[in-house]
Amino acid sequence: MKKLLPTLLLLIGTAGLDAAEPWARALSPRVWSFPRDHGAHPEFKTEWWYFTGNLEDSNHHPYGYELTFFRHGLQTNPTQPNSAWSIRDIAFAHLAVTDVQSRKFLFAEKLSRGALGEVEISQKDMQVQLAGWKLNRQPDSTMTLSATDPTAKIGLSLSCQPLKPLTLQGEKGLSRKSATPGNASYYYSFTRLETKGQLEIDGQKIPVTGLSWFDHEFSTSALGENQEGWDWFCLQFDSGEELMLYRMRNPGNQTDPASSGTWIPARGPTSSLQSSDFTITPLDQWKTASGATYPSGWKISVPSLQISGEVQPLLRDQELQLKRTANIRYWEGACTFKGTQKGKPLSGRGYTELTGYASPIGQGMKE
Repeated sequence: MKKLLPTLLLLIGTAGLDAAEPWARALSPRVWSFPRDHGAHPEFKTEWWYFTGNLEDSNHHPYGYELTFFRHGLQTNPTQPNSAWSIRDIAFAHLAVTDVQSRKFLFAEKLSRGALGEVEISQKDMQVQLAGWKLNRQPDSTMTLSATDPTAKIGLSLSCQPLKPLTLQGEKGLSRKSATPGNASYYYSFTRLETKGQLEIDGQKIPVTGLSWFDHEFSTSALGENQEGWDWFCLQFDSGEELMLYRMRNPGNQTDPASSGTWIPARGPTSSLQSSDFTITPLDQWKTASGATYPSGWKISVPSLQISGEVQPLLRDQELQLKRTANIRYWEGACTFKGTQKGKPLSGRGYTELTGYASPIGQGMKE
């Protein structure tokens, strides 16, 4: 097992063991079928189930969290399908907790090639398990999350109930990431999840409530050859509305025309946004101890919605430095929004993800 891991990690973000293998690609809008599409899509190379949220305890102290499960295909058909040690996919997961009052950002990771039942990912519904970290969708559509890491001294046990129907991102769920056909993912979100449960930090169990956001994406190759990364925002406004934006970055920090977003009103149909419909302007920067530089604070403007305001991180240091997962580093953190819409105050919270600033990003992966 230990001898295999370095080889497997080198394959993350590449075309796989054989570039000619017939992985499916996101080329046109699909016909969605739920609950089946909550589950795994092994015909695609990369897939993730992504939770982030802003919570608070009984004293209104704020916390952020991230729990993400990834499936990454190495070959479409295992070479020894009847062996308990057969390998087709690897699975990994990231857990992070932001304790704002204590100014702590804590994170952990798991990785497995799935041998001996260590990984279970259903193709029928949202049921994912990786070495004790679990995600399950219940019959009433509630999603339950559980994960702990004794070394990082963090954990969570949360229940997330959708307050709105799911949102198909992009063109009926086809989210294009570059102009090249197939550089796209199938992508849907639950943009407002009522959340309750507990966080665990340094052995202390903390009852919390708040809101979460869930993304499920699957693809084979989602990025253009020259793209360097992305800046992604999910914002949940106190008015009951949500905004998702992502800016794909080309060399020279130029915005790729494939950048897009979605406006989710309190009630009624969603609206798709193109790259020309919004601007994201960094206001400051934050440098890690190792010398990587991230933007920190952003002005966001969406003229068609008459929205303008600032996103600010609750902590500047919310960078995950993942040693087992191919030495990936990315910034994913809890944020606030303050601004206006149609001249009236608009406020809320959300999450921001920044990739490609400190380490290369994998082709087709959200890091």
